[in-house]
Amino acid sequence: MHQRAEIDVGETLEATKLGRFHLITVGLCALVVVVDGLDFGAGNVAAPAILKAFSAQRSEMGLVFGWMYFGILLGSLLFGYIGDRFGRRPGLIIGVLTYTLPALAAAYAGSMQELMVLRFITGLGIGGVIPNTIALATENAPKRYRASLVIIVFVGYAAGSATIAQVAARFIPTQGWPVVFLVAGVVGIVLSLVLAACLPESIRWLALNKPQSAALRVQMRRLAPQIETGPETRFVLRQESRAGSFSPRLLFAGNRSVATPLLWLAYFAEALTFMTLLSWLPLLMVQAGLSQSDAALTLSYGSMGGIAVMVSLARPLDKWGPMATVAGAITVIAALVAMGTQGLTAATMMALAVAATMCGTGTHNSLNGTVGIFYPTAIRGNGVGYATGMGRIASIIGPTLTGFLLSAKLPLHDMLYLMAAPYVVVVFACIALGLLYKRRFAAGVVDTAPLVVAPEGGA
Repeated sequence: MHQRAEIDVGETLEATKLGRFHLITVGLCALVVVVDGLDFGAGNVAAPAILKAFSAQRSEMGLVFGWMYFGILLGSLLFGYIGDRFGRRPGLIIGVLTYTLPALAAAYAGSMQELMVLRFITGLGIGGVIPNTIALATENAPKRYRASLVIIVFVGYAAGSATIAQVAARFIPTQGWPVVFLVAGVVGIVLSLVLAACLPESIRWLALNKPQSAALRVQMRRLAPQIETGPETRFVLRQESRAGSFSPRLLFAGNRSVATPLLWLAYFAEALTFMTLLSWLPLLMVQAGLSQSDAALTLSYGSMGGIAVMVSLARPLDKWGPMATVAGAITVIAALVAMGTQGLTAATMMALAVAATMCGTGTHNSLNGTVGIFYPTAIRGNGVGYATGMGRIASIIGPTLTGFLLSAKLPLHDMLYLMAAPYVVVVFACIALGLLYKRRFAAGVVDTAPLVVAPEGGA
């Protein structure tokens, strides 16, 4: 076959059917998110036992959550920059190590203060892997499957949360709270070794930043072995260009002037409810009369149900974007409001909590599934990092404030009503983002906004 002088990497990705290369990328990204879910959920399911072990107040546990979410915020921004500057692959490997090693150390924490510090460092890694995972899965996929593959990757998050909740229900009563951190830490170390050996770099990132690299040639042979290339073959990424030095102003150019504010609003409001629910659900269930094991199982069942919701949303997200998750967001509102009804049995409370968690899981990860599509390759890591960072700010505020409100004996039904309110904003933001997705991005309209910031006073 004749060797081609120039290959458009973007066109090749679009024309290639899903195959082994895509399965490897999606599988490894999913494993990253599984362990991310293990590590994130470890603190949540261990919270009742930690409070008992240290004779601590709920407000202190709220600060542990708050510091972890502050770390997640910083990690989203820092590793988003690392991913755009140095590649998605190093961003992911370093991120996994950053949340794995402190998890192991957390098992030996001797005070709530030590736990706060370790969970803050853990948060850096948890937040750091998300923008790079989304970017890598988005950039190595054909456009028609981008949302589907990202949402499949984030099934791993729900699987991780469900798994660590099962570990907590089974082993914390006999082995104590440190067991969940040991499990998350050991699995994370093994994963980092697997990633170092097997994780591919983003083809689009390589084409944009290292078009003549040997790594890109290897990746292209794996993606499309039927295309013959030679030493003189040039790889290009048409319709996209490299950014100059990054500035947040680039996130608001062209179509992004509408998409970015909507994404920030959606992420902030969604996390204000969902991350607070995940953080405090086991304790709220104990307060409602469930045993600690049943409270952990509630989170596990909700996460398992979330997997089914996410899988069912995969193809609709490719077609309709964030609009596909509106029904799930409305279900979360209804379930949380119903949980505030007086006189519910423990079984009914558990069923409503499972419904809220599973639909919240679908809504949360639907945003993750589509956010990367709104940004070009050159600034995708930063775009995703800043958008998810808005959610991290809300994640600091919500769980921390909830800890103080619960310590002040705010009635459970009032707490649940407050928790449900931000999802009303999520519904309207997802509708607006869905309309933008359909009109611009799903229709294949190219955003030609410049990726270089003009000097002050310049054209």
